[in-house]
Amino acid sequence: MLRKILSYRLLQLLYFVQHKFVLRLIPSYIKSDYNRYDRVGALHKAWGLVITNQMSGGYYEFGVYKGESFRDSYRVYLRYDRWMKAQSESHEMWRRKINWDLKHSFYAFDTFEGMPENDENNETFSKGTFLSSLDEVKSAGEKIGMREGDQIKYFKGNFSDIAKERSDEFSNLQPVAIVNIDSDLYASARDALEIINPKLRQGTVLLMDDYNCFSANQKEGERYALSEFLEKNPDKEVEKWFSYSLVGQAFIVHIN
Repeated sequence: MLRKILSYRLLQLLYFVQHKFVLRLIPSYIKSDYNRYDRVGALHKAWGLVITNQMSGGYYEFGVYKGESFRDSYRVYLRYDRWMKAQSESHEMWRRKINWDLKHSFYAFDTFEGMPENDENNETFSKGTFLSSLDEVKSAGEKIGMREGDQIKYFKGNFSDIAKERSDEFSNLQPVAIVNIDSDLYASARDALEIINPKLRQGTVLLMDDYNCFSANQKEGERYALSEFLEKNPDKEVEKWFSYSLVGQAFIVHIN
């Protein structure tokens, strides 16, 4: 009888922990694991590929909004960073001989004034929606150690303007290890892809958070921007990796 009671109580506890209300109280970076297919799970997989292949390089995010996924990426990276340090101190000499001194920086691109003027004719993405403040994003980042400097940089403005006005600074940024395009709009995704084109390399992970928006129409949004980019740049190919969240798609970049 006691065993049955304990089993019942355990089932109750498991049900409680899985309840949606309780899950909301648990930080996303604690709930994360490699088998999840939400945004944080996608970042786990992306960083896993980068670290496994010992790739240095930057994490580029276009369309930062309030910075949640930007911070999630940093948290995920820190877990891998701790793992790399443990590998470098392993009692197994072959692990210690591997170069774990990989350099990774984080670059955030956004107007920080909401959606720009656009021709998408979609109320969700109309001018001024997804309004955020650069100061608030920086402040939230600082609370988890993301202090602006050589490793953490913020770029404010329309992507096409950033490319022109800060071209010298941009040229000194790291090659792309991971690029997260969460800009929703065709024009913004087009400009983001053009900006990072010279910095793409074999194995770059491309996350397109809104790839299947606009009912997955091939002539709208991020889908159209990517297909147009690949047509203009035949030296680049993308391989579908996995879908994530509600409308996101991950790719691996190949250089011909």
